[in-house]
This record gives sequence, C-alpha cells and structure tokens, in this order.
Amino acid sequence: PKSHKSSGSYGDSVVVEEFQRTVKEEVALEKAKRQTKKKIRCKQDQCLERQRNFPNQSLTRKILKERIKKQELHAKSKHRAIHHKKKEFEEKGRGVKREDVFRKQQSKELFGRSNEELWKLGSNIWQRCADELEGKGKVWHCHELCCRLQAQVIQCSRENT
Repeated sequence: PKSHKSSGSYGDSVVVEEFQRTVKEEVALEKAKRQTKKKIRCKQDQCLERQRNFPNQSLTRKILKERIKKQELHAKSKHRAIHHKKKEFEEKGRGVKREDVFRKQQSKELFGRSNEELWKLGSNIWQRCADELEGKGKVWHCHELCCRLQAQVIQCSRENT
C-alpha cells in the first residue's frame, strides 16, 4: 500500500507538472496570439491613418504647388515690369540724347552767328573809339591850355564825388 501511495504521489506530481507545462504553453500561445493581433491592429491603424492623411497630404501638396505657381507668376510679372521700365528709361535716354545733340547744334549755330555779329559790332565800336581818341588826341596836342583845364576839372570832380 505504501508503494501505491508513493507511486500515486509520483504520478500526481507528473500529472501536475504536465498540467503546469500545458498551462504555460497555452498562456504563451495566448500571449503570442495577442501580440500578433496587436501588431496586425497597429499595422491596420497605420494604414488607416495613412489613408486618412492622404487627402490632407495631397491637399497640402496642391496648396504648396499653387503658392509656388503664384510666386513664380509674381516674380515673372515683376521681372517684366522691371524690363519694361528699363526699356522706357533707355528710350527716354535716347530721346534726351537726341534733344541734347539738337540743342548743341542749335546753340553752335546761334552762338556762331552771334559771335561773328558781336565781333563785327565790337570791332566797329573799337574803331569809333579809336577814331574819337585820335581826334581828341590831336586836340589835346594842339591846345595846351585846354589840357590843363581838363586836368583841373577831372581833379575837382574826383575830390567832390
């Protein structure tokens, strides 16, 4: 009977160990299944998130593309405006140069004529003055008394003015 009990207790411990091992295996299997399901759920969530964000991303891309297009158009129009202003200034510059050349030509003609006229006028005046001085000089040489009187008149005039 004792051997029966000992054999029974041995058998019970083997059964218990086997049961514990089976339970551990089932727990490990259950844990692995949960982890697998969790990974699958995470992947599905990521996929859903990407699908939800895709319209936002495409909308963001469209908005960015539109902004870039607007900036490019603005830059092009600004470049055109600057180019147009540059052409206008160049054209004005050419016009100013033409006017400057024309005015210089006119002034040369006018001053050329007036210089000749002034020269003639000046030479005529000089000639008359020279003639008058010659005439006066002769008078001065002729009448010594007049010279002295003239000198006194000039001196008196200087003192009184």
